Amino acid sequence: MFRENLETSYFFESEGRYLSESLEKRKEHITQLKKKYSVYNEILNFYEKVLEEQEAIELTLNVNPVETSKDLKALQIKEGFPLINKGDFILDIPSSVILFESLCQIGKNATDKMREDINVIEDAIKDGFLDLAKLLERHYDKTYIDKILEDIEIDEAVLNFLIHMSIKPFLDANVEKLKDQVDFKNWLRGYCPICGSFPHMSELKGEGQRFFACSFCGFEWPSERLKCPFCENKDHESLHYFYEEGKEIYRVDVCDKCKQYIKTVDSCKLDYEPDLNLEDIATIHLDILASEKGFKRPVPNLWGT
Repeated sequence: MFRENLETSYFFESEGRYLSESLEKRKEHITQLKKKYSVYNEILNFYEKVLEEQEAIELTLNVNPVETSKDLKALQIKEGFPLINKGDFILDIPSSVILFESLCQIGKNATDKMREDINVIEDAIKDGFLDLAKLLERHYDKTYIDKILEDIEIDEAVLNFLIHMSIKPFLDANVEKLKDQVDFKNWLRGYCPICGSFPHMSELKGEGQRFFACSFCGFEWPSERLKCPFCENKDHESLHYFYEEGKEIYRVDVCDKCKQYIKTVDSCKLDYEPDLNLEDIATIHLDILASEKGFKRPVPNLWGT
């Protein structure tokens, strides 16, 4: 039903496209995780279908480079500004609308709660209470999103998930064009150098170098190993971590100063390159443990935990 309001579609003109990982490789990763953590099979199966729909959009995706001023890089290093704001990402709204529609059809078969919320969203669009294109254009506007949530009374996590997954292929394409403008040597801050968002996951690579993964655009950047990304705390006495016995690959880094945490994957101990979105799903139990210990996750994952 979302298609009936979409008269035309367009694509960006440039060379190439961005895929962080091939769909086949991600499917293999999902299969591995389902064998290790069967309790998450349902959500992993759902996410696999989401990836398939995103891949269909990515196959036709091209995006122009986001224009930034010549002095922005120097200013970024000096003042700590990200390259662009969330609202500056170039999106293909008609294609995002199509993807949103496809994800809704998949979501209806995921859980009863998601089906109920999606039915409400569809009715709101049909009755003219919700403009889907405008919703996707204003994905960054929390006040606008909160008003919609208040008006149609649906789960915040469901709506945020549908919005983010619908624009993610275009976020990836923007990041691919912007990544070479980041000065990794001089950027050791806890927030993303491209969009300014906090990380949702952390990863240890190579010889133990720590990388943060942006919760919004997905960009990964290196950082100091002993540091809270949320309050910049570097005091080793108030920074520590815990893990599930026998599963040291996944740990939770916590900060006693701000009482917040971030999950970390030690890829040095893995025989594959992890997809942090998938690893986030497979470690939801660690979010529960961290919450029970009194720590807060400042950036909820796509599932609202």
